Amino acid sequence: MKSVKELRRKAARRTAKTAQVYSTSEARANFAEALETAQLDSAVIGFDRYGRTVAALVPVEAIYMLAGMGGKIDPAVRNKIDQGVRQFVTQVPNRIGKKIAPKKAAAKKKAPAARRAKAKTRRR
Repeated sequence: MKSVKELRRKAARRTAKTAQVYSTSEARANFAEALETAQLDSAVIGFDRYGRTVAALVPVEAIYMLAGMGGKIDPAVRNKIDQGVRQFVTQVPNRIGKKIAPKKAAAKKKAPAARRAKAKTRRR
């Protein structure tokens, strides 16, 4: 197992990726740095385990955006977070192993047989 010093050196040598992803061992060694980056740069930081992204660290404003309160966030910060999230999603392999497509409109469910029978008797 690598020491914390070795992991920090490795992180310092690492070229800056457009989407930052730390392995879980790197994340332990650099968690304070990741928190600072997420807070100050409004960046999305990913964490992977065995090559699969398992979690993401996002600025707290992103949570407000998810909760539907994005209007309360400064538009410049909101755009920066939105761009960072979109870039992260396109560059980092997802957890389920397939492309995530937008959902289609749900088809209407058919009424149960009892309701259909009632509707027929009313029409007569």
